[in-house]
Amino acid sequence: MSKEKFNFIINPAAKNRGSLKIWKKVKKYLERENIHYQYRYTEYEGHACKITREILEKESDSLIIAVGGDGTIHEVINGAVGYKEARISYIPAGSGNDFSRGYQIDKNPTKAFKKLCLNSEKMTPIDLGSYKTDKQGYFMNSLGMGLDAAVTKAVNESKSKYYFNKIGAGKLVYLYFFFIKWLTYRPIDVSLSIDGRDLNYKNVWLVTTSNQPYFGGGIKISPNSKPDDGLFHIIIVHNISKWKLILMFVTVVWGGHLKIRGVQELQGKNIKLSSGQPAFIHADGDYIGNDKVVVNMHHHKVNIAALGE
Repeated sequence: MSKEKFNFIINPAAKNRGSLKIWKKVKKYLERENIHYQYRYTEYEGHACKITREILEKESDSLIIAVGGDGTIHEVINGAVGYKEARISYIPAGSGNDFSRGYQIDKNPTKAFKKLCLNSEKMTPIDLGSYKTDKQGYFMNSLGMGLDAAVTKAVNESKSKYYFNKIGAGKLVYLYFFFIKWLTYRPIDVSLSIDGRDLNYKNVWLVTTSNQPYFGGGIKISPNSKPDDGLFHIIIVHNISKWKLILMFVTVVWGGHLKIRGVQELQGKNIKLSSGQPAFIHADGDYIGNDKVVVNMHHHKVNIAALGE
């Protein structure tokens, strides 16, 4: 068994506190196998980022394991940026879990940790995107403007997510709010610059800049995205009717939406995105602005331990 010291950061609020049940299983295994570990619970938004920095200030090559949802691993990764020897891993315990889905992390928490024990020295460098609005930070999954951002903002601000999680249907909350927003959302005009190439689009439903295939609790919006190729895949959905938009989201399941007229896929490293109209912008599901954003690719920015099969 690994002699590694494991540092766990647990978000007790994730999945309506279902994360605590997952942590209990992992902790039981740790104690049974006499594995050296320490842990801390997050107490407020941004706390996981702060804890991560505190750990790395003491020991810059620490192995830190996030236990929670996409928001938790998002904060831990942001805290680890700048520490080149830092090692990050993840046990999925949220409702969306797009990070674990995109990086093929085992859904079973004990199996995921066993794999980590066996491969704790095996690092996978992954890309990050940086964003700058009135806020600035990094994202590992996706950044979007338009309907997708309006949906994630509504999900985060609503109590409905609690009730969906309570009945074991947390993934459906994004679909529910998609249909709610679909009824009232109006497409916007978007100006887009990709590596110096300027483009303008009318009647845009959404623009998603992806670093891995999934967003919104399992929607495979960008099937060609890879987290280590140094490129963003940008999906633009524009000039289609509301009903065709529904068809597009049905075909997202197998990636067929990329063949629909009005759905365009581009690639790039440095992106500027703006709209003259109010437009929600999110990064990994967190609302970051409503006007414009500058996005840059950072190739192999952080090391992740024991990913994939």
